[in-house]
Amino acid sequence: MTRLRRPSALLAAALGALALGGAAATTAGGQTTTPAADTFTFTGSGWGHGVGMSQYGARGRALAGWDAARILRHYYTGTKLSVVKKRTVRVLLSDGRASVAVSSPTPWRAVGLRPNGRRTTPLRAGQTYILKMLPDGRLALHQGTRRTAVFSGPVRLLARAKEGWVAWGRSQPESTNRYRGSLRAVPSGGSFDLVNVVDLEDYLRGVVPREMPASWGDDALPALVAQSVAARTYAIATLKPTADYDLFNDDRSQVYGGVSAEDPRASRAVLSTRGTVLTYDGEIITAFYFSTSGGRTEDVQNVFRTTARPYLKSVPDPYDRISPYHVWPDPPTFTAARLGSLLGLDGPVTDVTVVRRGVSPRVLEARVTTRSGSRTTLTGTSMRSSLGLRDTWFTVAKNARAATGRR
Repeated sequence: MTRLRRPSALLAAALGALALGGAAATTAGGQTTTPAADTFTFTGSGWGHGVGMSQYGARGRALAGWDAARILRHYYTGTKLSVVKKRTVRVLLSDGRASVAVSSPTPWRAVGLRPNGRRTTPLRAGQTYILKMLPDGRLALHQGTRRTAVFSGPVRLLARAKEGWVAWGRSQPESTNRYRGSLRAVPSGGSFDLVNVVDLEDYLRGVVPREMPASWGDDALPALVAQSVAARTYAIATLKPTADYDLFNDDRSQVYGGVSAEDPRASRAVLSTRGTVLTYDGEIITAFYFSTSGGRTEDVQNVFRTTARPYLKSVPDPYDRISPYHVWPDPPTFTAARLGSLLGLDGPVTDVTVVRRGVSPRVLEARVTTRSGSRTTLTGTSMRSSLGLRDTWFTVAKNARAATGRR
């Protein structure tokens, strides 16, 4: 054990000097204080990117007696309702797979070219099969230890029944991973991607209740109907015909849950608007939508890297006040050091100044100064992402905390 000794007079003086310039100082009365620590509070409104239809605003308007067509005209300026032909979409469910377990409760089949020339392989209802990637790049279907079939290219798995579905999972098919249409396994670089090829209307039955509460159909049905039209329009506008799939199953496109996400109220809203989309000058629009506007939507060019669109311009949205996030109930506060770290700067932040706002007025650019004197201009979108803010509609208040004392 090392015995503690009293410091020499020279060492004590040096320690005192360090204390004066460091984290703590001692007063003549023996009171120790810590220097003031600044914090920054972000007070804001809204939730989402702010472009297009505010979902809470749509609900507020529906509760006020607006029909779906009127709601859509308000948020998508100058648009018209048109009807498109029936079509299918391809939704990426999982990529880079080595294997998946698949099943269906009704008679089903695998469709894909086999070495013997056959293309259709009947599969047993209620039985679990394992689809694997072989070292030679082919796909094989196994039932237990028995190999059922080998395919030389992509393979589709589909139920025969009109309302049938196929489930998939990691080792056993997961009850939540049920999809209408077919599951298509596409070999890609030593693994395979799993894609749901499904009728557009069936796809929307699995999207709408994930993007807007189906319960809103009980008292604000026009909002759910408007959501159906917006989701259909957005899906068609963002298809990728030259790729192996058109859409993601998450918020990179629209959140899609397949059969397990379906709700009768949302399905009725979808089917009542079958094929209906929004157009401007005869072209299908990119119908952006989001949760909460905070009272006004934003011009599209102020949020996304695109030119101005006459149908995606800022509009007032007072009915959005029913949202719990119309004004943030819990404004986040960051210490100067934490703020600098999250924003990827060279040290603690000393000042945040908004230098440019949009129409709403969401933050487009802000200048952030650090203790070193460095100044960095950041976009509101990048700050929202780095700080985990709900929206870019915010103001920043600097709070200088008084020195705290302790004995």
